[in-house]
Amino acid sequence: MKVIQKIIILLVITISLNAQSLADIKICIDPGHGGHSSDDRFIPATGFWESDANWEKANLLKPMLTDLGATVIITRSGNEDSDDLGLSVRAQIANQNNVDIFHSIHSNGHKGESNYTLMLYKGTDSSPVFPQAKTMGSIMMNDIWEHHRTTNKHNRGDQSFLGFYLGVLNPLTMPGVLSEGSFHDYIPESWRLMSSLYRAHEAKAITKSFLEYFSGGNFTTGQIAGIVRDPLETVNYYYIATTNDGRKPVNNLKVTLQPGDILVNGDDNNNGFFFFDKVEPGTYKLIFEAENFEKDSSNVTVTADKITFADKNLDIVPDLTPPSVVSAYPENGQENVSTKDQIIIEFDIRMDKSSTQGAFTLSPIVSGSFSWENADKRLVFTPTTGFSANKTYTFGINANAKSYFGVNISESASFSFTTRQKLNLVSNYPSDNEEDVSRTVKVIIEFDGAINQNSVFNNINFTDAQNNFVPVSVDNDAYSEGKIIFEPLNPIPGNSSFKIDLKSGLEDIEGLTLGENYEINFTTGPEQSNYGTILDNLEANSGWKDPEYSGSTTGTDPDNTTFSISTTRKVNGNSSGLIKYVFTESKGVCRVYRLPELVLGTSTNDEFGIWAYGDNSNNQLQFWFRDGASQNQVYNFGVINWTGWKLLTVPMSEIGGTGEKKFHSVVIKKNAEGKEVGELYFDDLQIGVLVSVDDNNFTSLPIKFELNQNYPNPFNPTTSIEYSVPSNEYVSLKVYDILGNEIAQLVNEQKSAGSYSVNFNAANLASGVYFYKITAGSFTQIRKMMFLK
Repeated sequence: MKVIQKIIILLVITISLNAQSLADIKICIDPGHGGHSSDDRFIPATGFWESDANWEKANLLKPMLTDLGATVIITRSGNEDSDDLGLSVRAQIANQNNVDIFHSIHSNGHKGESNYTLMLYKGTDSSPVFPQAKTMGSIMMNDIWEHHRTTNKHNRGDQSFLGFYLGVLNPLTMPGVLSEGSFHDYIPESWRLMSSLYRAHEAKAITKSFLEYFSGGNFTTGQIAGIVRDPLETVNYYYIATTNDGRKPVNNLKVTLQPGDILVNGDDNNNGFFFFDKVEPGTYKLIFEAENFEKDSSNVTVTADKITFADKNLDIVPDLTPPSVVSAYPENGQENVSTKDQIIIEFDIRMDKSSTQGAFTLSPIVSGSFSWENADKRLVFTPTTGFSANKTYTFGINANAKSYFGVNISESASFSFTTRQKLNLVSNYPSDNEEDVSRTVKVIIEFDGAINQNSVFNNINFTDAQNNFVPVSVDNDAYSEGKIIFEPLNPIPGNSSFKIDLKSGLEDIEGLTLGENYEINFTTGPEQSNYGTILDNLEANSGWKDPEYSGSTTGTDPDNTTFSISTTRKVNGNSSGLIKYVFTESKGVCRVYRLPELVLGTSTNDEFGIWAYGDNSNNQLQFWFRDGASQNQVYNFGVINWTGWKLLTVPMSEIGGTGEKKFHSVVIKKNAEGKEVGELYFDDLQIGVLVSVDDNNFTSLPIKFELNQNYPNPFNPTTSIEYSVPSNEYVSLKVYDILGNEIAQLVNEQKSAGSYSVNFNAANLASGVYFYKITAGSFTQIRKMMFLK
């Protein structure tokens, strides 16, 4: 009788230990974001939206938890824009329902090269506001990491990790955690996150975490999961080298679990993922099938409360069709081929490397090496030292080439090409005889070959109408892209002529020269200056939003389409606004919105002004305004077909609508002929009356004292010094040598408000450094200049 009692007691204990229950536990689940709104995360390469994934994970998680007896509250009821609740609203739902724990589901993103699991709780690493939240974070971190097999795992306090409290955790009156299960911008993981099975897999990990946290017991069943790949084919996107993500996953796979004849179908989202849940402990057989792959199988052993991974590589079904060449580069008869180019041959079937390389022919013979791409369907020949210039070559594949399956090629193929004989000018900005060029122009000259930097100095000149050399700043990184890019060190004079001489000796890295001289003439536009009340000087971000904030932004790469305050370029002060954009669609729109909007008033005599540093992208520039009826009014300024700073103006009389006008957005729209990638600086937004004189040239009174850098500098023997005074002042302008001795007095008289220019002749002085100093009222400024005979 005592023995029976012991058995019964032991049985009760065993049943108790194995039972899983979350009875009387109340959990709030928050699917992060909501709708495809501006704060959602979209990955164009895969079509992934974070709000979609978070929403499905939450809805897969809820029945898993309720089946265990838990009460589950989900913060949002759908995935429309209206469901994107404020962060504090989500927390208040948890507070009002007096839940035991709060969990916000997310995935992460950062430059597309990371894939770790991150848990966040309120507080610092060492001092969590709710110690239980740190405990839960540690449990869930390990479970998600184990299920997703991410590269690392972290459990951090939001204040330590981010430097601030998360808005969704801060108002909570109970323990709460936020999970960033994996990285949705790491493309292999982004494809996996497109799988409903993979989302269910994460939901299972989260469920297991709640059981462990609440001591709710262990699962009596196990799980089987894995990824099926083609071991011979490599993906064409970035992957972490220490993982297997470089091998291409198999689409539309079928995995059958035996015994039980349970079938799981994979999807066509380039992830190769499969998942079986609630599998009784024991030994099973998995049967793998996919179109164009050999049927295969694996044996697996399932353990209770554990995940068993059964990754599989499948062999392709032999294709006994004779292979053929489908394309080649260079194309047959192609001319002006780079001497540094590769020869590329594409086949329609995976090829046998050894026989195909042996069947490769090239005349005249050039030494080189072979490499293979695209699952061994692409043969690449790279010459060791390059081809000779202005020479015809013939290459091909003879009949000895065989496919991976041992079948000879259907017929031989032959191609010929001729290499380049000279460096060619492709485009230039400014174009020859262009007018109204900015005084801070960025000159961009493009060629059909990477430039030999050592040949530039003696083969290009930038001079003014008096043949004085203009000092420039050069973009040394542009040479490798076949471009020569430079800009004047100081603003060049307005309404003046300039010339760029390209000489025949300019050379590319292949040793080919330009072969002839080119002359590019252009004229600068009128000198411009601020004319009105400055509404935003862009010295700090006074409400400008990132492009992704606006629902109007579309067809862009969100990670590389940004707004920032930049100190790289500015009209006045220390900084300006910078829009960087990358269009991914032909009708892309990049909108940068300012909140609060700038009040411009009602006067139709005023003009809105904004300085813009163009990128010559040929995309459309728009300014968006709000009228008195709160209707959006679009002003099409025109095409961005310039470089350098220009003061752009919009007459208030040409802004649609009535009543008080407000400015709120700078918008760049992709034109058919526009560039996909570009950047636009802008500065000193203003409103005022612009006075027109001398036909179409505009002048205005300066709004501040200013002493400009002399031009040219260095000089020989004359140079011009410009200065501005905003009010009637007695002005003194003197020149000093390096020892502080006064050399010349250029100005010593009363001056009305305006901008002035004075010449200085140093013909009788020695070469060296000199200083010039202006004093006007309480204003004093000194600049340095260099005289070189």
